Amino acid sequence: MDNFVVGENRELVAFLRSPKAGFRGVWISGPRSSGRTHLLQAHCRAVLQSGRQAVYLDLAQRAQDASAQIQRVIDEASASDALVVLDNLGQLQRDKQQEEILMLIYQSLHAAEGEMLVCHEQSALGVEFDLPDLNSRMRGFAHFALVPLRDQGKAEVLTQRARAKGYDLPEAVLEYWLRRGPRDLSTLVRDLERLDQATLTHQRLLTVPLLKQVLGY
Repeated sequence: MDNFVVGENRELVAFLRSPKAGFRGVWISGPRSSGRTHLLQAHCRAVLQSGRQAVYLDLAQRAQDASAQIQRVIDEASASDALVVLDNLGQLQRDKQQEEILMLIYQSLHAAEGEMLVCHEQSALGVEFDLPDLNSRMRGFAHFALVPLRDQGKAEVLTQRARAKGYDLPEAVLEYWLRRGPRDLSTLVRDLERLDQATLTHQRLLTVPLLKQVLGY
């Protein structure tokens, strides 16, 4: 969580870090590349470090037969004060069996006074499940819209990641990169890996000419 660049999401981060009393449900909406998966995984890790049980499941990457994963989630949900994090919730919409499983997870967590954190590209108010009771339960969660980072926040993310690898990103490189490069953060992070490899291969410092050579802009 300490590595998550907060930007305009201070209220959300403060809420996740606050102590809870009884069951807590949180619905986070936000576009891809807004840092939502980083935040969900960071919160899950923080809960584990506090001694509580926690499980993270990315519904966009689950296998066709997800029975083992689903059973694990339900088992965790039955534990007292456990956290279940479900990323990319939209993947199970309009699937009656999966919606029933989601309701079962909710009921298990509610009975155990645990915590359920779900993520979707839309607000719950704009999502319609086939299971009517599921709509009312999800809309009763605390709702937060994740605000994507502006250029200053993106620069902070790239700077942090470069320093973790043992070097600094020159200001001129950052300025050129964010002015000419792609806007989404996931692409920027992948491109940083390419640049890092190039500096090792060519035994050169990261400069604007090297960035142009590797990334092509």
